[in-house]
Amino acid sequence: MDRRTVLRGMAAAPVAGALTGSAPKRRVRLGVNYVPSRNWWFSWSDWDRRSLAGDLADIAGLGMDHIRIMCVWPDFQPNTGHVRGEMLDRLAELLDLADAFRLDVEVTVFNGALSGFLFVPPWLLDNGTGRARNMFTDPGALAAQHALLEAIAARIGGHRRFLGFDLSNEVNWFAQPLGMTITPEQGDAWHTALFATCERVAPGRLHVSGIDHYPWLNNAYFTREGLATSGTATACHTWAGWTNVIQRYGPLSTPSLHYSEYFVELLKAFHTDPRRQVWIEETGVSTKWMDAALIPEWTERSIRNMASCGELFGITWWCSHDLNPKLSGFNPLEYDLGLVDARGARKPIGSVVARLAGEFDRHPPQVLPRPVALVLPDGAIPDLSFLVAWAKLVDQGLRPAIVRQGRSTDARYLAARRIERLVRL
Repeated sequence: MDRRTVLRGMAAAPVAGALTGSAPKRRVRLGVNYVPSRNWWFSWSDWDRRSLAGDLADIAGLGMDHIRIMCVWPDFQPNTGHVRGEMLDRLAELLDLADAFRLDVEVTVFNGALSGFLFVPPWLLDNGTGRARNMFTDPGALAAQHALLEAIAARIGGHRRFLGFDLSNEVNWFAQPLGMTITPEQGDAWHTALFATCERVAPGRLHVSGIDHYPWLNNAYFTREGLATSGTATACHTWAGWTNVIQRYGPLSTPSLHYSEYFVELLKAFHTDPRRQVWIEETGVSTKWMDAALIPEWTERSIRNMASCGELFGITWWCSHDLNPKLSGFNPLEYDLGLVDARGARKPIGSVVARLAGEFDRHPPQVLPRPVALVLPDGAIPDLSFLVAWAKLVDQGLRPAIVRQGRSTDARYLAARRIERLVRL
């Protein structure tokens, strides 16, 4: 069902239920972070069902099986004691539209930072000082967060397209400019408490925390051990451009093309359950980082490299649609990250992703054996120097795993991961 068919049909009948059945059963799930083509996430307050349905038709046409969506926190919860019913209804309607296209939906909740903009619930600001209350430690703020999860779950928790809760989009980039300082242990406690509520109100769903590379590359906000053991899976946003890997080493360099694959293996090194999965919940590329002609090749090779990893839940590209150029004030690179342009035309990068989706359905990507592992010293920050050391092994024809030093003498652990040889820095 293409965009034009959907939009014609909407004039006569609701889309929900137009198609039935479950998302494809893939070894590696493929999806996109949904960016509405007309109103961005201002869509919650400027609802355009017709445009949203057209966007989802574009996404389904790419062969995607899920989307990640962004609630705007102050839109949903303008007061600690009030969750807007209108927003909950629109959220349910969006899931119904997604159901029409067999798209599962991950619902990201406490979003104060989106695409470089801050959205601060008014009750989080102190009237006297203008400073933000600490969302991680303030009892009233914590109670409000639990209440919002409960309200959303009561409305859509049983929806067949509800994949699960993502607590927040890169919450550290919301907390930092507002002066919310915490210890990593306090950050871990925040995760533990909120994930307990997620599981209580929406048991058995996929509950994650949408964290980028920052806490992994800095001893800030969360411990790496906490990130690797809280929630259902370990989600990470792996942007080779934001860490200047693309710019420093070159677009088609080994560190650039294997950056997300490296992060899958890095995160797995911190898992205590060898069956726990990693979700590359965001990755993408901009023409501000490389020539447009290189983007299709970079995209295909990056996805194939990620898909070679075991224990990978899925790859969720950022993003579905280019940002509407009529919306002003965004970082310039935010405008061209889509697989589809703002008018609904598929871009070359979108054609690559669609082709890979079809290929992976016919021939699921094989997990590469990783008998060689690079040892990460205990207490070391896995910075770019460690990435480069890992990439050098790739250049030697290896596809290495990563093992923490503290487990490097655990024969049973190494055997369980089928690791036969260790390489130390």
